[in-house]
Amino acid sequence: MEWVKETGNGQRRLLFSESAEARLKQRHIARRQVLEALRHGLVSEPLHADARGDWRCSVSWFHAGARLTVGVVFKSGDGGDLSVVATLVEG
Repeated sequence: MEWVKETGNGQRRLLFSESAEARLKQRHIARRQVLEALRHGLVSEPLHADARGDWRCSVSWFHAGARLTVGVVFKSGDGGDLSVVATLVEG
């Protein structure tokens, strides 16, 4: 959870997947809302390893009366640590 909050506070590198970028536009979600969810949200899907060996979880937060769930993948590599917003669900 510390890594999630650090990402929301700009202390870790953050990228948005193409799918997440499409959801932002489609559902009129601001990046600010995603960062707020990362800073203040609660884990709605526990941290677990995926098939690629990366770690992922989902974080949910209520913003302006709507629930926003952010799927985050954590990657470590030669270039350093990276958080990727993989998907967004509103509602």
